[in-house]
Amino acid sequence: MTVFPQETELKLWLHPEDADAFLKHPRLGRARAASQALHTLYFDTPDFRLAGKGIALRVRRTGNRWVQTLKTEGEQSGGLSRRLELETPVGGPEPDFSLFPRKIVDRLIPPKRRASLTPVYETRFGRTAWNLRAPDGSRVEVALDMGEIIAGGRKEPLCEVELELKSGSPDALFELAEILAKKILLIPYEPSKAARGARLAADLKSQPVKALSPQLEKKMPVCAGFTAIFRTDLSQLQANLPGLLLEKDPEYCHQARVAIRRLRSAVRLFRKICPVPESQLAEIAALGDALGKVRDADVFVLETLPRLQASLSPEQFGLLSRRAKAHRRVQRKAILAAVHSPATGACLIALQRWLIRMESGSTEVRLNRYAAGKLEVLFDRVAISAGNFAHYSADERHALRVQVKRLRYACEHLSTLISLKKPFLSGLAELQNRLGIMNDEVVALHHIALMNADGRLKEAQAEIEKWVNEKNSAKLSLLGECLQLFSRNRPIW
Repeated sequence: MTVFPQETELKLWLHPEDADAFLKHPRLGRARAASQALHTLYFDTPDFRLAGKGIALRVRRTGNRWVQTLKTEGEQSGGLSRRLELETPVGGPEPDFSLFPRKIVDRLIPPKRRASLTPVYETRFGRTAWNLRAPDGSRVEVALDMGEIIAGGRKEPLCEVELELKSGSPDALFELAEILAKKILLIPYEPSKAARGARLAADLKSQPVKALSPQLEKKMPVCAGFTAIFRTDLSQLQANLPGLLLEKDPEYCHQARVAIRRLRSAVRLFRKICPVPESQLAEIAALGDALGKVRDADVFVLETLPRLQASLSPEQFGLLSRRAKAHRRVQRKAILAAVHSPATGACLIALQRWLIRMESGSTEVRLNRYAAGKLEVLFDRVAISAGNFAHYSADERHALRVQVKRLRYACEHLSTLISLKKPFLSGLAELQNRLGIMNDEVVALHHIALMNADGRLKEAQAEIEKWVNEKNSAKLSLLGECLQLFSRNRPIW
């Protein structure tokens, strides 16, 4: 059987502000750097048929030389990718399919499709590369790429680090990445240049990444299921952090926080069988707490504050609005500093390395049996509260909200194993939404108390406390009914 060349690389996102510091990294100073300008044309059909199949066909110019490359998406995990890579010199800026192995190129790009191939996007960047020996003796090429992706009149900046394994163990990529990440923020990053170029060519803007459900099998070992779940949540977190640092859209913060909540919920669900390193968990928890403060400030300014305007005098509303926005800026500045810390990237790289090691472990416990028992316990915790809900304090309602979220995240994580009816899922979503709105109003009172240290918002604080109490009184009976109805819809796990 013919064995085709495989590329194994770890891709890391680098903040453009940190590029100069990366070039001066002491670990790179031990090797000679090679720099070159690269111009690459990516070919596809007008409807992006190749990109849709995870195939990239490119022709790259380096100096006076042209090289064509055919890549497949292959396996991707936390920035680490293993994929087919066929590369040959070519005479010019057009691909020559006769130079590729016929069987494989015909399978990936059938002859009938080739006439419609055209350059759909390009990259122009400078590459600085170092050939390093990892601590275990493996050979790794470290490359810093800085430039832009171009599609028509649209452009997108490019700043990333690639660690490509030349010989030795894939673990060496993570070991070297951990060394580099001690001084500079480096975030495992899955989207390839080809994927980003295809998106730009299709005139689709980069968007905050929402949660996905992992593909699980009922008879797979528990730890294999957990690593699949954990990796999915970790990927969501990593995908949103660059946008959080570079964009103003508050949804990046929200989705990063959701990813951490889902991740921590998964850890709690499997902690007795698949324990996660405590140091990294503590780092993730601290980041989640910081994101929570920013999210609370976002919700107050963008959602709660507009609803309060009718209840306050123009003077009180104006003062509250100014202080709330100032508080939001302070919180955002704090989270940007926290995320931009090298410790953030080092934690994510360490977790991705741990996940790959976990894949080789095994346990006799099957995922479907373990999941059914856990879901039953989570459902009972929510259902039991139905009888006592009318007497719950604000703190107890918040605790119930946490339990509802954990049940919902567990159902979403395990959705490919279980079949749940729409009334159950909609009831769960409705419970979380109603409890969430009530919690936002309690958080609003906390925010106003913080902003009223000088007493100038005394009138506003009194009016808002009255407004919140009236709103909660109206909602409590409806929420209790919703909870009673939900508790009677016990699923068969």
